[in-house]
Amino acid sequence: MTDDEMKLPLPRLRRIPDEVKKALDEHRRNMPLSPCVDQTEKDIETYYRNEPEGSAAAVRTTHGGILTYALTTFDLRRKSGRINVEGFGDFYAKSGKNCYEPTGQKRLVVPTEEVVAWAKEHPRGETGHSTYRQG
Repeated sequence: MTDDEMKLPLPRLRRIPDEVKKALDEHRRNMPLSPCVDQTEKDIETYYRNEPEGSAAAVRTTHGGILTYALTTFDLRRKSGRINVEGFGDFYAKSGKNCYEPTGQKRLVVPTEEVVAWAKEHPRGETGHSTYRQG
């Protein structure tokens, strides 16, 4: 058999109507923003490199559309640029990404007043919040 004989036809995809696309885009633009939406990797690195061990840490988790923040402490700064967050393992201080799952759903963020207040108000998390700004 040749490669041409083995090709299977792909099913046709339905075209999404423009009004549905516009409605979805409008919904995304009107989503409330997470309290850490404007934090940059530089902000995260500055905080975790300059605060003493045992200081507050915040881990943002986004799973199944639910946004949660876990408030904890960090310690064990390593020369490799990793810090240990109690109960969550190691994170890169430079980016806030989890060392073992850098593309995963847990990120280190700066525990600002807004993040801490949101975490206390929504201890089990909340759906419908965007962690990035729409263009």
